[in-house]
Amino acid sequence: MPNIFTKRVLTRFIKKVPELGDVVSSTRLELDPSNESPFDMLVRSIVYQQLSGKAARTILDRLIELLGEMTPEAILAKTEEELRSVGLSRQKASYVQNVARSFGKGGPLEEYSATEALKGLSADEITQLFTGIKGVGEWTVQMYLIFGLGRLDVLSPGDLGVRKGVMRLYGLDELPTPGEVKKIAEKWHPLETVGTCLAWSVLREE
Repeated sequence: MPNIFTKRVLTRFIKKVPELGDVVSSTRLELDPSNESPFDMLVRSIVYQQLSGKAARTILDRLIELLGEMTPEAILAKTEEELRSVGLSRQKASYVQNVARSFGKGGPLEEYSATEALKGLSADEITQLFTGIKGVGEWTVQMYLIFGLGRLDVLSPGDLGVRKGVMRLYGLDELPTPGEVKKIAEKWHPLETVGTCLAWSVLREE
């Protein structure tokens, strides 16, 4: 997919939030969504939780080697002990199984296994669906909506980087709470993803 932050999108955002116009114009915003399936993304995100990228990649590679193919059926065919043998903790092995059961044949989310099936759902609806899986939190789904699906209406108010970035963008004296970020971002709607990524970008430029 091409960069979702087109000139038209950024122009619309600036019209909504003119006070951020100079920052938007001087910041290079690029996002090319991966378009990966929700099942793949959620399994990978669980593996990566609280680990360095290198360690998580090693475990993920071992998991794929163990399974042969990353599918719900392949995961459910393995015992928890077998999943733990690749380096997953007991908790993560359980969470990966939860995801597999949800997206596997007869599971409550089977119909949403492909990204195309999510097109008719809002970001809030997708978040509600996926956070119903034990082990999957709001932040994980928000990151998928942004980097996997390229949704333009996603705010991640609890993300520390977003909160710090909003503080810098608006010259606030204190770190805003998630609730305060939501209030500030009301003006961004329905282009919250632009503001979210802008907040991350201004931190990187420090």
